[in-house]
Amino acid sequence: MRPLTRHFVVAAIAAFALAGTARMSFAAATPWAEDTGGRMRVILTPPTDDGTIEAALQIEPDPGFITYWREPGESGIPPQITVTGTGPARLEAIEYPVPKRLKIADVTDMGYDGPVTFPLTLKVAPGPLPSLTVTAFVGLCKDICIPFQASFDIPARAAAFEETPVDKAILAVARTTLPERPSADFRVDEASLSADGLRLALTLPDPGTGDEITLANRLGYIVEAPAGRMENGQYLVDIPLSALPEDADPEKGDWLLLAKTGDRAMETPLVIAPAPP
Repeated sequence: MRPLTRHFVVAAIAAFALAGTARMSFAAATPWAEDTGGRMRVILTPPTDDGTIEAALQIEPDPGFITYWREPGESGIPPQITVTGTGPARLEAIEYPVPKRLKIADVTDMGYDGPVTFPLTLKVAPGPLPSLTVTAFVGLCKDICIPFQASFDIPARAAAFEETPVDKAILAVARTTLPERPSADFRVDEASLSADGLRLALTLPDPGTGDEITLANRLGYIVEAPAGRMENGQYLVDIPLSALPEDADPEKGDWLLLAKTGDRAMETPLVIAPAPP
């Protein structure tokens, strides 16, 4: 993931739009649903031959409001999406752009303080697009968190609502905001537990340029790793046991690691080796 300037986003959308026009490939957007703290809508493309629909949930928080990542922290609400239709229909995947650490009172949450687009993959039976209902439940937070739920009815005929190549471009640009998967130059080499704490050893592509390591899990824990150090070509981070939540088991809980360095970000499930007996 590389930071997207306004100029780059506008240029990218224009380029994708022109390409989409040439191929007569469009995406359609529902009307915006609005509530206290922001608005959201759904964008989707026609189904492929196997019934796959590339789609997205767009959320635009009002100034001062935030919305949340997959693991939002103690007080947040992650996006929840359900899909129903006149035929078989389901949400196959939701993907999450790189989030920020957000301070609310004394709590660290993970999320977005500006417009964000979550790429979605829907699945329907092969054939024409059936009528669909996509229901989204999200949190918008300022001084308090406000649940926001909206249902979007997608007609069976795409011509029933406006289709534009710009909406397809928005889907393409959204994928550039996703974190990388582990690779040869950006990965976790070790995660091991000892009596003193948790040791992480990482390979980073650009160490020393705004390095930020965050751990999160589905129980609502967000752990901000302290600054690390380079040693023998690895970036070493030592997290003392006192920095881990008292009731969190480091060896359990579906931990995720989000690493940022320079203009790149990488996300990976974290498997923690147990402490030796």
